[in-house]
Amino acid sequence: MLREQVVSWDETGTLASRLRRWALSSSDQSKVVEGELLSRRSSLRIGGAAKAWIEVGTPADLASLLAALGDEPFWCVGLGSNVLFPDEGIEEPVIRLGGELATFAVHPDPAGGRAVVDVMAGAVNAHLVRGLLKAGYVGAEFLRLIPGTFGGAVALNAGTKDAELVQMLETVQLATREREERCWKMTQFTPQELQMKYRHAELPEGALVVGGTIAVEEGDVDEARARVKYDKDRRDRTQPYRLASVGSTFANPPGDYAGRLIEAAGLKGEVVGDAQISPLHANFFINRGEAKAENFLSLMALARHRVREEFGVELTPEVRFVGFDGWARMLDLEEEWKDKDV
Repeated sequence: MLREQVVSWDETGTLASRLRRWALSSSDQSKVVEGELLSRRSSLRIGGAAKAWIEVGTPADLASLLAALGDEPFWCVGLGSNVLFPDEGIEEPVIRLGGELATFAVHPDPAGGRAVVDVMAGAVNAHLVRGLLKAGYVGAEFLRLIPGTFGGAVALNAGTKDAELVQMLETVQLATREREERCWKMTQFTPQELQMKYRHAELPEGALVVGGTIAVEEGDVDEARARVKYDKDRRDRTQPYRLASVGSTFANPPGDYAGRLIEAAGLKGEVVGDAQISPLHANFFINRGEAKAENFLSLMALARHRVREEFGVELTPEVRFVGFDGWARMLDLEEEWKDKDV
């Protein structure tokens, strides 16, 4: 895990000039790509171009990048497995953590039986589970079904019907922006301090998840692998994971399932443009080829409107809107659906 530190802002010149200097001085694990198509960086295959797509691969590069960003807005994404990007692209820098910032280290307890694992935010969940099983540790298998990276799993307190991250999470390291002191601070937090609950963590405004520690146990690895295979096979039979989607579009409301409600409202298979509510699983909204963000938001608005009208349940998006106020646009589209249904 990265050491706790304070990174003072570099406020010399424009943001563009600071990023150019950063790119020239950073390691070969980091780079800036101008005009990167975000549809290439999203499992939904939707999104315009990022003015600056930034890949960061070392702790030192991350510290100097945060210094260069200072108080400027930016976005951080993982594998793009649960995000909706805007059709018009993003002006603010978009960051992806990789390289050394996508690794993990297992620290066995000298007394045996368990281990603490330092996990960097860019680590791919599936790779983490595979590595832990190889090392003889179980307990994190549910993360195999969470497409994306550990940082995203922390921000959403990701989970399945069997478990959620907070149950094994011990600490979280955040980079927080301290405006009065004009610096970034790398600080450890506990899950309790972040008030983690179902699909939510109360992160400080503008904070960046850098990594965390989880606790795992020694166990029957063969049984765990068999369980992972069973869960993956079941998922592949019941959910359209091989198609362009964000996985679950809405969080499950208490005591029910978003997919069941959407299907019961008669919306399974519904189409807007090239976006569709999957005929296989109604909580998976898919891109059939050329869908736009507006199509996807319109389907979300329709689902929220119809489920509210039919069952009095308010569906909460699990998809993350990156680079625009998707919430506001979705609410506008809900009003349009209401008018059409009158």
